[in-house]
Amino acid sequence: MAGALAAGMVAAAVLLRAPVAVPSAGVLIGGVLSLALGLVDDRKPMRPLGKLIGQLAAALFLVAWGTADGFVASHPALAAAAVVGVVALLNAINFLDAMDGLVSALVPIAGLAFVAIALLYGADVDLAVAWGIVGAAAGFLVYNAPPAKIFLGDAGSHLLGFVLAALALRALDGAATWPHIAGVIAILSYPLFDVIFVVTMRLSERRAVHVGGVDHTTHRLGRICGRWGTLGVVSLVSVLGAACGTWIWGLENEAIAMAAVSCLGLGYAIFGRWLGRVRPTYGFDT
Repeated sequence: MAGALAAGMVAAAVLLRAPVAVPSAGVLIGGVLSLALGLVDDRKPMRPLGKLIGQLAAALFLVAWGTADGFVASHPALAAAAVVGVVALLNAINFLDAMDGLVSALVPIAGLAFVAIALLYGADVDLAVAWGIVGAAAGFLVYNAPPAKIFLGDAGSHLLGFVLAALALRALDGAATWPHIAGVIAILSYPLFDVIFVVTMRLSERRAVHVGGVDHTTHRLGRICGRWGTLGVVSLVSVLGAACGTWIWGLENEAIAMAAVSCLGLGYAIFGRWLGRVRPTYGFDT
């Protein structure tokens, strides 16, 4: 996945004439750290605290030295929120990698949304990285669709989660208005919804949050739709979220932007309430 991402960036620069800049120290170090963290966990499962410390370190490098303007890093409250957001996204993508094809279908959709806000509204998005992650994940999907022949593992899911976080932070740096924040939340809404759903369900049932299980939204959808149906539903919802986020980004009225993302959140809440009543399918990978 790391090699495909690099190749995708080169292809974007050559074929699409996307400008390629040398990644900042924060992106490079954080990306390598995320990849290494996943590789270690794939080889020998890490303790939750150790994994969390590694994720926090990657997030700190990204927030502190991952952007050119440093707008987010210069505001303590925003920086703290960004670190929490990066860690949440790393875990959200890692959590979603519980069924063949899900992450490699969702990531290109989010990546295309970042490309769209850059082309339509001039958002400060690294287009080479955005196109690179679209190509890398979409190419991986060919072999990762059910039944999968290759798998992301924690290394692949951590790297993809980190790159999405880097794109989001770069887009918001210097332009962290409420419509822009709401737009990014909408673009990344499905993985965030899944992790919030899982944590909420486990806490309500007094179970350990960090212990893997088959209680994700995708496992519950699998009981109704099967593997391919679940992949289709998640992809459709992700497309709707990405389209909504792209539209919200371009809004100038903060009240409308917040109302739109609130309606999206309400829709997810209703969806989650319904899914909470569905018993998961216990035959899928965790």
